[in-house]
Amino acid sequence: MEAQGERLLQDLVTQEKNLVRKVEEAKASAKAGVEAAVAEAAKVVGDAKAKAEAAAKRELEAATKEAEAAREAIVKAARESAEALNAKASANGGKALTVVLEKVLP
Repeated sequence: MEAQGERLLQDLVTQEKNLVRKVEEAKASAKAGVEAAVAEAAKVVGDAKAKAEAAAKRELEAATKEAEAAREAIVKAARESAEALNAKASANGGKALTVVLEKVLP
């Protein structure tokens, strides 16, 4: 009977050691899984950040080109308007001189 009790006790010790080993393996596996998930999350965040930065850069470049085109259109319109006024003033300069001379020298 005592031998049987000793054998049962040994079986219980063996089972406990097996359970402890399985728990340690499960902990190690869970830790590895968490580390892998953290690494994957960091990669995803890095990729998303890079994509966002690239999109922001493209948007900035497009906005800069659009602003430059608008500025050029405004400058061109102002230049054309100034040239038209200059041409009109030049055309009327001779008439103005004639009118002034007619008034001064009857």
